[in-house]
Amino acid sequence: MKILNELSALPHRGAATQHGAEAARMLQTHLSDLAATVRKEPFQTPKTYATIVYWLLGGLLTGLALIPVTGVAIGLVFYFIWLSCLYFNWRYSFIVKFPVQHTAHNIIGNWPARGPLENRQKVILMAHYDTAPISLFFGSNRQANVRSSVIIMLSLMLLAGVAALAEVSGAGSPYITYLRYGLMACFAGMAVAGTAGYWLKGYANGASDNATGVAAALATADRLRLLNLPDLDVEVVLTSAKEAGLIGAHTYVEAHKRKWNRAQTMAINFDTLGAGKLTVVEKSGTIETIHYDNEPTRIARQLLETDAFRNRAQVGQWHAADFDSVWFVRNKMPVLALCAVDTTGEMPRIHQSDDTLSHVDLAPVDAAIDLAEAVVTRWMMSRRKQPEISNVQP
Repeated sequence: MKILNELSALPHRGAATQHGAEAARMLQTHLSDLAATVRKEPFQTPKTYATIVYWLLGGLLTGLALIPVTGVAIGLVFYFIWLSCLYFNWRYSFIVKFPVQHTAHNIIGNWPARGPLENRQKVILMAHYDTAPISLFFGSNRQANVRSSVIIMLSLMLLAGVAALAEVSGAGSPYITYLRYGLMACFAGMAVAGTAGYWLKGYANGASDNATGVAAALATADRLRLLNLPDLDVEVVLTSAKEAGLIGAHTYVEAHKRKWNRAQTMAINFDTLGAGKLTVVEKSGTIETIHYDNEPTRIARQLLETDAFRNRAQVGQWHAADFDSVWFVRNKMPVLALCAVDTTGEMPRIHQSDDTLSHVDLAPVDAAIDLAEAVVTRWMMSRRKQPEISNVQP
């Protein structure tokens, strides 16, 4: 409860804000108190997804507005359509580098292994500590529609691209021109609706999303270090700018992935554990489905069949947004994604003003810590039991 209380006492923890920086200092102190080697890794990011939405839709609108002036504007239209498809499908999009950029920090704590180098196994425990802007699209009973809304928006963008091509070629006039104007008005409305919650109400407090995940990652690390396993290298990665587009996690993975041995490395991502039932994520994604088909997830599913977890956790999917763990999946790194969802498949109160400590249920947090520890210990045992491959021919 200590870390939950301290993080939730801040009004919010928005990326690259004063309160976000204060949260980062708190986390550094907590990691130091746990005898970790602590470092702070800076990176550049927009403060919120609002900046990115304005660039994507503004760039598209500019291209569409220039169609009657020059056919070259077709290139601008399809450039921003392509950037949008990448960004909303959780792939790297250069749009995240557009102005205005600010400095945020990932906070990393490490407890290095002491055993022989060839026997070391690395476990990365990840959670984002930044909070999300208030969003009208994530209200109660609306989360199931987020994925379809994104798909509809991208489909309308593609329709706008086709309409622009047709207008340049002279086909369908004047109706194709009317369609272009109608789509332009639609995109302008989307930009307003998608960011109105932020401008009207600011950031969520983020007690569940994701102070609970940070607390679970730190508690799991503490348990693992107390096991005193000489071959276990534990690293806690607390990311920022997740709510701007998974930017902190992408920066971390790209900076460090070449140093990891995939056969000796696994990750666990904790995200939004404060309400509902602990869920082992099997699938996520919007247009493209992200499959969590790897050893840590298989171990977790096996543990869910045991008495210790049968009534405490479940297997599920999440498609309203995505997790920092997507970058591990895309790099073919074994990763377990944990969250909590209610009986309707929603994460209660995320991106809302009532995501506060008073609504947090600690049961899924405790279950996540227990499951994460069990997955890591079983994964470590499986590493030891793997037979050496003999070079001797029969």
